[in-house]
Amino acid sequence: MRTDRTPMRLGALLPAPALGHHAAAWRHPDVRPERAFSFDHYRTLAQTAERGGLDFLLLGDSPGGQAVGDAARHGRDSAVAHLEPLTLMSALAVHTRHIGLAATATTTCAEPFALARTLASLDFLSGGRCGWHVAVPVSDAEARNFGMDRAPGEGMAYHRAQEFLEVTGRLWDCWEDDAFLYDQAGGRYVDPAKVHVPDHQGDHFRVRGPLTVPRPPQGRPVLLHPAAACADARELAAQWADVVLTGQRTVVRARAERHAWRALVADRDRDPDRVRILATVFLVTGRTRAEAEDTYAALQDLLDPAARLAVSGTAPSPAFLLGSATDVADELEEWFNQGAADGFVFLPGHLPAGLAALADLVVPELRRRGLVRSRYDGYTLRDHLGLARPGTAAVSGSGALLKRLSKHL
Repeated sequence: MRTDRTPMRLGALLPAPALGHHAAAWRHPDVRPERAFSFDHYRTLAQTAERGGLDFLLLGDSPGGQAVGDAARHGRDSAVAHLEPLTLMSALAVHTRHIGLAATATTTCAEPFALARTLASLDFLSGGRCGWHVAVPVSDAEARNFGMDRAPGEGMAYHRAQEFLEVTGRLWDCWEDDAFLYDQAGGRYVDPAKVHVPDHQGDHFRVRGPLTVPRPPQGRPVLLHPAAACADARELAAQWADVVLTGQRTVVRARAERHAWRALVADRDRDPDRVRILATVFLVTGRTRAEAEDTYAALQDLLDPAARLAVSGTAPSPAFLLGSATDVADELEEWFNQGAADGFVFLPGHLPAGLAALADLVVPELRRRGLVRSRYDGYTLRDHLGLARPGTAAVSGSGALLKRLSKHL
């Protein structure tokens, strides 16, 4: 049972494209699929989430697309094309003031210097609101779009991801916070003694550095990791994650999952209170339970006979909440008070209506119960999540990793 007064943390995941997480969402009469590539659509979604006081909006991605599936071959799958999320994040940062913005990016097909530079720049442009959803995909479809004949094996992909995160962490930390002097009278722009060249030479990457962006406002962007089942994925998240996205259908299993993650983080010499465990929730809600049930029934009726309910890949089995705002709040309150999650990431069934219902119906009910804050108290995504800004020594999640890296300094 939860005894502290820590507020519930809330986020929402936009699928790629942002039409909804139900497989037939794009066919619903309240959805306008022709707006899948319209910035106005995404701006409305971001501002709706901010109106609801959500801590962050997570932008999904699938660089390999879904073009190999049966539905795609027959032209029925909306996931065949979508906007690149990092570019989209930069535009949304200009049109929001408070909400955190996180984007999915893969370690399998990116380069650490380029991605570290982009994310650091986004953290500056957003005023410290940037997050990175760390993806380590192993699909052949994605690999073939990035010059590979096939995807690396799971072990190799996670070995690369581990080194990738070590390098990005060192790049974000290579400038000390007060390295830039801006001393016009003395003619000193930076203090050379406060820049530390990583000069990384590893199994997968050779990166000289330093990063051509100062240390980000948050120290480093917030790192979100999916709670994948494989041991390599869990090890990666335990060492690096600020936020772990879990997927369990019952409060009992979710509570056990949260406790397991906290223990795993502690085993890596990290403070589990500095990691947020958020449960993913597929959500269909309305003013009444009947309205929510009608919405879900309409979505189900639009499914292709061969299709089934599908949600994006942050977690294999998200909880499914269907009902009025009161029904949903009852369930969320139980999960939260039972210690099953530090908060929730919602997967609305169809957009934009599903996100508006979350912001205008569910969140006010949670606020009435004192479960979420009444306003944005801070400025950065770390502020929203109650996470401290890491010092420059906190490049890695374990002392062992720092020792291993020191040979390159």
